[in-house]
Amino acid sequence: MDRRALLGLLSGAAGVALGAAAVTVGSALLGALAAACAVAAAGMCLVVASRLRDKDKDAEQLQRQITQLEDALMAEREAFESANVLNEQAEAVAAGAVRDSETGLLGEHYFETALEHRIATARRQLQPVALLLVTLDVEHTTDEGRHDVIVGFADILRDTLRESDTVCRLSASSFGVILEDTSEAGGVWAAERLRTALVRQRDALVRLAAGVAAYPTHALEAEQVLDRARGALASARASGSSRVEVASAD
Repeated sequence: MDRRALLGLLSGAAGVALGAAAVTVGSALLGALAAACAVAAAGMCLVVASRLRDKDKDAEQLQRQITQLEDALMAEREAFESANVLNEQAEAVAAGAVRDSETGLLGEHYFETALEHRIATARRQLQPVALLLVTLDVEHTTDEGRHDVIVGFADILRDTLRESDTVCRLSASSFGVILEDTSEAGGVWAAERLRTALVRQRDALVRLAAGVAAYPTHALEAEQVLDRARGALASARASGSSRVEVASAD
């Protein structure tokens, strides 16, 4: 119990007792003492009442602060959820930006960055990297037929190559493949497997030309490896038949 409240109760009790005694014995002094105790008790009651009002005000203020904190937490939670939604949307946009919508393969911009990264990694780990550039001859097919050929070949790429290989669509009918930890011979073997799979699927109606270059056999920099593969692809296309050409080693 509050000390002031206790003193008020004791003063009140004393006042009652003294008042009763004053009435009994008819003493003016006891009556005065009883009155003094009553005044003291009343004062203590006023102090306690004031403190109770102050506590009520403090409780109201505390409740307002709690409400404000709850509102702030709710606002932060909503902002966090909104940020998560925006991040998911941004990731979806980014994924769409690097992927080809028709085939689901990675796109040209990703290919350029990935080739530099793969060769830089191979240089540190002393491993080879093979690069394939593949072009399909779809000039004499209809739009619908061209779509079927491209989508079908994308499936062949996914089914034939390893999950660790990087496969990208570079243009309407050309593709780039980066084969990690793969030598020149491994690149040629992969290109021949793609050509054979395409023949089986299309009855040799669609010609495939492929150029193969490798790090470090043909060049030591990503751009040089790409140039060598482009040269080999040009030679394969010039033959007029399905063909896999390997870059020169000079």
